[in-house]
Amino acid sequence: MKKRNQWLMIGGAAAAVTLFTATAFAYTPNTEGYNAFKEALKANQLSGKAFESATMNGNFTVTVDGKSVLAANGKTKVADAEDGHIVSSDFDFTLMGIARSGSLYSNGDESIYMVDRTHNKHYQVINTDEENAGKHRVRPYEDDSYDRSMSKAEEVLLDFIVGDLKDNFSVANHADGSKTITADIDEKDIPLPIRLLMDAAESNDRIERKHTEEVPAEWERVKQLPFFQGLKDINFEEQMPELTKDFAIEHVVLQFTVNADNELQSVQGELEVSGKDEAGVAHTVEIEGAGDVSGINATMPDVYDPAGKSIEIIDAATFEDRG
Repeated sequence: MKKRNQWLMIGGAAAAVTLFTATAFAYTPNTEGYNAFKEALKANQLSGKAFESATMNGNFTVTVDGKSVLAANGKTKVADAEDGHIVSSDFDFTLMGIARSGSLYSNGDESIYMVDRTHNKHYQVINTDEENAGKHRVRPYEDDSYDRSMSKAEEVLLDFIVGDLKDNFSVANHADGSKTITADIDEKDIPLPIRLLMDAAESNDRIERKHTEEVPAEWERVKQLPFFQGLKDINFEEQMPELTKDFAIEHVVLQFTVNADNELQSVQGELEVSGKDEAGVAHTVEIEGAGDVSGINATMPDVYDPAGKSIEIIDAATFEDRG
């Protein structure tokens, strides 16, 4: 009987230790994913090794109450030039069932070529850089204020804002040294500081919309182009209801992939919000997007060839109050 009691005591002690260990680990914050996220931020994407060219791919969708409102995707190639950037871009989108395809080309001077691939129309926009102001502008990454890593104070502020959300970050390490960092956040997890920032941003957005000026009359000509026919008749207020009551962020997913040097390779995100409009009708809006960067220092933008094409001229200098 005594031997049995000894085994019970040993077994009980082992069970207690096991339970204590499991409990301790269960309540130990797992911040590996958040730490990886901060390391990527500290790598300072803007001040890392300079790149002179790159290719960017992206897609974006908006769904309201289960119905697709917008689906868009595009590819942009950009390279530095002495007088600015050389850019070429192809894009496709479907807005409330109306599909459009287009291309943009810029060689760094004051004109931009636009191609309406849906209707096979070609345009040249001239005088886009009023008084040549853009030729002498300072690029963000040439400003010394961008050429630094995150300060300790900024790191402390980030930690405070994120709060308990550190546990919502995870990281997957890959064989080539790259890693994928994921933040998966539900409405109940969003801390108070972020809620306050969201409320402030929403209030500011409403104020700005109330003070938005009407579109200058010169833009009416652009709205009459075949590319915009049908689009300008869409009732955006009806398709994208303004959520003024019981607004809540239901779910947020952000995912970043960085290489072995913590340089950003791709990003994707999902956002689901809910709320009621002025009439008290409940709505759910889902937004998804993704993008990636490739061809760093190995990209050559496409060049537009105007030869043999009928090109309509649009003079941007006649557009007043462009902002």
